[in-house]
Amino acid sequence: MSDLIELGAVLSEFFDRAGPSHDELDQAFAHHRLTPGDPGPGGKDQDGRPLGKVKRVRRIFRYAADHHPAAGLALAQEIVSLLRADGAFTPTMPGYAGQEKISRLVAPFRRLGLTLAESGDLLPTVIDNLAGTELTDTLLGYVRRINLNPDDAALQIGTGKELDEATARHVLVERTGSYPQGGHKGSFPVTLANAFTALGLTVGPDVKLDDDPHRAVQQCLFLLGTAVNRLRNEAGTGHGKPGPPTKTAPLTPAEARLVARATALLAAAMLDVL
Repeated sequence: MSDLIELGAVLSEFFDRAGPSHDELDQAFAHHRLTPGDPGPGGKDQDGRPLGKVKRVRRIFRYAADHHPAAGLALAQEIVSLLRADGAFTPTMPGYAGQEKISRLVAPFRRLGLTLAESGDLLPTVIDNLAGTELTDTLLGYVRRINLNPDDAALQIGTGKELDEATARHVLVERTGSYPQGGHKGSFPVTLANAFTALGLTVGPDVKLDDDPHRAVQQCLFLLGTAVNRLRNEAGTGHGKPGPPTKTAPLTPAEARLVARATALLAAAMLDVL
């Protein structure tokens, strides 16, 4: 999980002079159950010697990348909140970190589908006004974010556009110039089928998988995408109706994580070919 290691390295630079206290770091690490990876609780190593916050932050994110990526992403968001409260993003405050550090922090979060404002506010990246390479990078950021933390997966991005639907439409815009909207032609299965065709991938069969295992895998991806879309709609986590599902059982937490990972898998497969 190199994204987390990079994020930790950049965040640690905010602690080279001041920043939140050792006690605040202790509480944040404990809250996200990452204390076992802390080399210096309270600012002291196991021998009682002083250990700086820069090293603590870097080491904790390396530990999170190896053992609990979801907790690492949540910790990064909490540290940004602590930095914001400490004045790191406010030019008129003594704890202001400086434009250079803030600018360097933007890219690691962007690669995880999050936008860091100059004020320190951290929000999911909105895709509505993006296009081309910038949109491709943002969609890949959502894939990374889901893979890091499927329990907090951003299944809906922009104004109700889901990741796979947004990716399929992006593929069609890049390859054909537009995508159909509304009616049967604008439905998710048809949009996904058109995107697969535009990428030279094979859509799912009615009965039998292709004898070529490469094409068979592509067909299974297509079937997975359409099935997950149906499940989300019925269970109410996609464009479905509010309230409990009527045609199937409610999603369990394990199934919800599976749906999130399946969404990321399909989107990543299309973006890799694009």
